[in-house]
Amino acid sequence: MSAMHGRERARRAIAGLLASRELSFDDEAEHPGEGGATNPMPPESAAASSAVALRTLGADAGTGADGRGGERPAGSRRALVAIDRTGAVMSPLRRYAGRAAAYGALSILSTIGVCSLASGDPLVMALSLVGTAAWGHGILVTRWLEQASALMLTGELDRAEALLRRCLRPPWGSEGVRAHAHLRLSGIATRRGDHAQAVREARQAVTLFTTEYPPQPQFIQLSRYQEIRALVSDSRLPDARYLFEELGEAPSGDYLRAQHYLTELYVALAEDRMPFLDAPLWDRTQVALATPQAVPLLGLCCWGFHKLGDEEMSRHLLALTLERDDEPLERTMPLLFRFLDGKRKVALTLAARSDAEVPALAGRSKT
Repeated sequence: MSAMHGRERARRAIAGLLASRELSFDDEAEHPGEGGATNPMPPESAAASSAVALRTLGADAGTGADGRGGERPAGSRRALVAIDRTGAVMSPLRRYAGRAAAYGALSILSTIGVCSLASGDPLVMALSLVGTAAWGHGILVTRWLEQASALMLTGELDRAEALLRRCLRPPWGSEGVRAHAHLRLSGIATRRGDHAQAVREARQAVTLFTTEYPPQPQFIQLSRYQEIRALVSDSRLPDARYLFEELGEAPSGDYLRAQHYLTELYVALAEDRMPFLDAPLWDRTQVALATPQAVPLLGLCCWGFHKLGDEEMSRHLLALTLERDDEPLERTMPLLFRFLDGKRKVALTLAARSDAEVPALAGRSKT
């Protein structure tokens, strides 16, 4: 009974998010599932709010003049994050502290070099210069990688690729730097719809991360998830299924766990087979609802409930997915885009029919 009550309250919360546009994305992230709990909506109002949300997007929402999806203002909704060895998102304070420590160490090395120059000790001066150059190199290439990631989020793929190609050239390209550059180049290829190239770049990243010391297993897993999704989009489902089975259970860290769920459901979508029932699917939906940037995962949960026959929940999640959509799914995840586009067109057709029936009923009552 408690599980059913929780599901019903969650439906009302989703309907509340659709009916009012008052919650910011930050509020949703901090208070997942509470948007409409204090103001329950009847089922007929929830259905109407879904239809309104779909109609406001229009028949050609997310589609450019050439029939492909236009660029979304992704940078306005997305932010860069750092993850630790478990795959959990680091707090901003921890990131800033690490950055401050890096710049502090560079300052100390520079000070030692100046002091050794004043004292006339050539050995200490040489060591300090080498250390300063190596440390400064690490800070510089890290800055290039961050800039490339930020450019990817705003759709400036050519500029991002130019920075990443620079990271691959000597003397900048250590193994770790080249691994991160290839991982981001895989993301660029995915956003361009070149999934075969995305697979190659992701595999190169896995190879380099595997040989890096000290090892960083979180980035090996992240590269694997990227590779598997690219394989699915490139119509190489058996390879994708084999690699996904090799990964095992979902990681404990929140970011990598969401990536695992995303990859798991994308493989299931390609197979047209749900691997579990509604309880595990609802767990994945809660992760998607609590993360405004998890639009693909939200769309895949919409497919999952559709596959399980829960059209009401599927309709609500479809409206939220279309409202939050901030990336070119027609290129990054074409199988998901085709499903969502088909569902949107069906929903718009049904909404148009209901609008046509209301005046007809009104005219019949007058006679």
